[in-house]
Amino acid sequence: MILKNYMYTAPEYFTKEEVAQIHQHAKTVPLDMGRTGHGQEDPDSPPENEEVGVNNEIRQSKVKWFTAPGPYQMPDNINEKIHAIVNQGMSECEWNFTLDFVENYQYTIYEHNPHLPTGDFYTWHTDHGGEIRNDTGMPHHRKISMTIQLSDPLDYEGGKFQWLEPNPQYDRIKFRDKKLDIDSAIRTLPFSAQAIGSICLFPSWVYHQVTPVTRGTRISIVGWYNGPPWT
Repeated sequence: MILKNYMYTAPEYFTKEEVAQIHQHAKTVPLDMGRTGHGQEDPDSPPENEEVGVNNEIRQSKVKWFTAPGPYQMPDNINEKIHAIVNQGMSECEWNFTLDFVENYQYTIYEHNPHLPTGDFYTWHTDHGGEIRNDTGMPHHRKISMTIQLSDPLDYEGGKFQWLEPNPQYDRIKFRDKKLDIDSAIRTLPFSAQAIGSICLFPSWVYHQVTPVTRGTRISIVGWYNGPPWT
């Protein structure tokens, strides 16, 4: 699918007070390992075996789940503000996806780990691989992914959010240049969009990654908006 825009950003959309509110709320939520799925309907839910779904060659991080309903759910004022910017981004980017619900938000922690071969990271992946999920009783696909920056980018190094845009590759093919150049397709979130409180949105099938953190700690909120299966 060729789109005019693959990424929507709203720099410093959340105030520092709202970011502090999210951090304070996260203190009450249990810590879990970052996972890559484990064959359940909800690939991000904690499994019975805590080691299932942990693959440090693909992902190395820690997470907390703002599960709803219940005491761990995202505060209402933050939730409402997320919904508003998702609707705005969808309109401005002309994505026009049908959305039904948002999954539990993930509070994600990437740290520098001097005792490990590399700092925390999440290598190239998509949030939607074509599978149809039925955990809500209705079939659905992840359609919009979003990330909220909760750390000051000056407090860490590495941890760059990058994504792949296919258009440069298609342009090469169009002009009969059959040599693929992945570097020309990599985009990195600009510094302005990494400021604390910033949010970015992108279609869930877009390949993206977080590069290893080499100093400090990078914390973010990740969420996924779902809708009926693509037809």
